[in-house]
Amino acid sequence: MRRYLTFLAFLACLFLTGHSSAQTAGTLTFSYTPVAHSGNWGEKHVLAVWIQDNSDNFIRTEFRYWGNGTDDHLPDWKSNSNENITDAVTGATLSSYSSRTFTWDGTDLSGTLLPDGDYKVTLEECWSHGPSNKVTTSYTFTKSESELHLTPEDDADFTSVSLDWVPSTTGLRALKHSNSYHVFPNPAGKEIYIDFSSNSSACNIYLVNTMGQQVYSEKEHKTYSGLKVIDVSHLKSGIYFVHVETDSTIETTTFLLVR
Repeated sequence: MRRYLTFLAFLACLFLTGHSSAQTAGTLTFSYTPVAHSGNWGEKHVLAVWIQDNSDNFIRTEFRYWGNGTDDHLPDWKSNSNENITDAVTGATLSSYSSRTFTWDGTDLSGTLLPDGDYKVTLEECWSHGPSNKVTTSYTFTKSESELHLTPEDDADFTSVSLDWVPSTTGLRALKHSNSYHVFPNPAGKEIYIDFSSNSSACNIYLVNTMGQQVYSEKEHKTYSGLKVIDVSHLKSGIYFVHVETDSTIETTTFLLVR
């Protein structure tokens, strides 16, 4: 009984902290102009640009350019990303320098909207052999409900850098009670039921654990008033988040799984 009460106390703390967090949808636009370097390769160079969270955890790659003979010259990106190039713009070793721009919608590789907070755009570039002929630079920005416009100072490697975060109107606070569905039983055992209160358009359903790992996903082409059954018998005891995502909203609730 004491262990169960301690677990419920932890659940209460999680709910209290969760109400102060947010998952704001929006768009980051990142632009920069590289300074041209000339080494043993002339103007040829390799490049990687990727997004990390504030703890340097990999989120996604935006650009990666290298060739068969230069795939060992981006060690920071290789180590952090495990060479993940899902949805990235890729190509061979670059032969000239040019300005580049990308946009990011605030989601991870599974399409899940990430929590608000500080994130980084990291650039790694190498233009010749030796450690003095490469650079890795990060630019930090805050994903939140407020617009953000940053123009870092030019340096010896990158100029005209700009980061613009523009939130949309669809961001919803995490753990906000859903008006369109509810989950039961809570605590749950082998199954949970999602009770949709009305008909709606297609939606994505995700279950996420407290480590942020997605443990279940399913696309419903159309939801109808009634029950959706999900088997959770293979999951470990703990707290889980249920995300229901449509074209215009992301609603989240939680349940406790007890074995």
